[in-house]
Amino acid sequence: MDAQEYKRKRKRKGSLVMNKDVYGILGDLTAEILLEIIAECMDDYLYVIDLQNNKMEISQSALDRFMISETHVRNVKQEIMSVVYKEDRTMFAKHMQAVMDGKEKVHDIHYRWLDKNGLPVWVNCRGVVIDDEDGKPGYLVGCLNETGNQRRADNVTGLLGGMEFCAYLRSQKKPVTTGFLMHIGIDDFATVNETHGSNYGDYVLKSVADCMKECLSGNQRLYHLVADQYVIVDLDSTSMDDAIQLKKKIGEKIDEFIISEKYEVVFSASAGVIDASTVAEGYEECRKKFEFSLKKAKRMGKNNIYFYRQEDYEKFQRNGRIISALRNSIANGCEGFEVYYQPIYSLKEKCVSGRVIGAEALMRYTMVTEEGKEWLSPVEFIPLLEKTGLIIPAGRFVLNEAAKMCREIQQYIPEFSVNVNISCYQIEHGKIADKILTAVRDNGLMPDRICIEMTESGFMDMTPVFCKFRKVLEENGIQFVIDDFGTGYSNLHCISDMNPGYVKMDKDFTAKAMSCERDYELFKKIIEMVHSIGIRICVEGIEKEDWHLKMKELQADYLQGYFFGKPCEKKKFMEEFVCNPHNNGVW
Repeated sequence: MDAQEYKRKRKRKGSLVMNKDVYGILGDLTAEILLEIIAECMDDYLYVIDLQNNKMEISQSALDRFMISETHVRNVKQEIMSVVYKEDRTMFAKHMQAVMDGKEKVHDIHYRWLDKNGLPVWVNCRGVVIDDEDGKPGYLVGCLNETGNQRRADNVTGLLGGMEFCAYLRSQKKPVTTGFLMHIGIDDFATVNETHGSNYGDYVLKSVADCMKECLSGNQRLYHLVADQYVIVDLDSTSMDDAIQLKKKIGEKIDEFIISEKYEVVFSASAGVIDASTVAEGYEECRKKFEFSLKKAKRMGKNNIYFYRQEDYEKFQRNGRIISALRNSIANGCEGFEVYYQPIYSLKEKCVSGRVIGAEALMRYTMVTEEGKEWLSPVEFIPLLEKTGLIIPAGRFVLNEAAKMCREIQQYIPEFSVNVNISCYQIEHGKIADKILTAVRDNGLMPDRICIEMTESGFMDMTPVFCKFRKVLEENGIQFVIDDFGTGYSNLHCISDMNPGYVKMDKDFTAKAMSCERDYELFKKIIEMVHSIGIRICVEGIEKEDWHLKMKELQADYLQGYFFGKPCEKKKFMEEFVCNPHNNGVW
């Protein structure tokens, strides 16, 4: 069936009504040109498949959206099947075979295509089969649209949405060199819905949008993105002070609305601002940066404004890479993690086996990158472990390694103990008390040979979960050590209630005491007071011999620091501090 006959048939069915003038205009255009013209006028992706020659032509816009290599596809079965999401390929292949066999004359199915990032996108693919002169399926002509696509506008706020925001940026004929994009979010908006219901929440969204519209100048545009988030586009401003003033006006208008509502709800809005020239980097990069900026603003506290800084964004991206590497390492048996040990010395004369009586187990990590291996500082990666919850498996690895090491060294130093640091997150989410008891039992250790260290700020809340944890340690004879004493809010009453095995004086506090007479006197008094309630003291940060001698004068119980040894891997620790009689004996 040729094109003219197809038009006559469709016209007789009443589904195609087109006057002769239009046919005259279009008659001279090739199918390829016609396809391009129509495709430019719609959001759907048009296609024509030559069923007999296994070829296809599809809209240029589809190449920008999906994992397709070109508009003229020479092997439809292979190319399209690679774009279809794997879970939908069987269903798609079955339907296409029915089309090829002439069993289906209409193509209308919902399935998923893979976008440029390899993520599945729901689409509705519709088409009509055109037979050749012999009545065999010749062509499949139709369109494909995204069924999960975002709405172009929001009826609640009365604003255009994210798609139109994106379209506006792309419509700029000249490179954007001035102006700003302001990403605005209502602080704690979820509370409004929770306390007053979604209808009132919609009313607030509409009212906030109205407040912002009143503050805009003629060259500024406002769009509603998602939920409680908006974006203001200004492509003309030459000063970021304009953004500050705009944010101030919006805040004042919101306050007026809150007052008019007789304080039914009280809220504010935070804003992240990026330079509009970022548009040149592409919409996706632009979106990432202004979303990052809003998150930074909200982390600063409510009703804040943050101006994008490249160094902050690079740190954010680096943290993302580190988190990814940490996850991968833990999934592969904690590959890249190591346990280092720093010796703890005793000043007690009754120490039978020598001066080294223990060690602090310290987590270390080496990240594998495209450039090679990179050693990371604990200051950088440990907060990320806690933020993501990965501290639970990583901490368990350190605990088990430290317990094994302790048992091995006890062959040489029977009274040897090992200190392991834990965090509040491990206590609250990781059932760490059970893990500690298991490590003690599996390695045949006396319970008091494992010392659990926590910074004093870590247990100031004294939550029920922490109190239960502390009780388990106490009942099983496992020592509890307060770390970094002197940096937080500890007092003698708190120490007495906690009944630790000993406290560790913070290394920075030690350094100050060794360089300032006033701090030294304070240091001395603290040691006296802690001893007065029967608690022992370990002084960290001993870096020089005269510091060590002063600690002997002050009658500290234990010492730790670079003067005795830096943290090192197990093999080196064994060689230098366990099997070396000189280091394990007198100084």
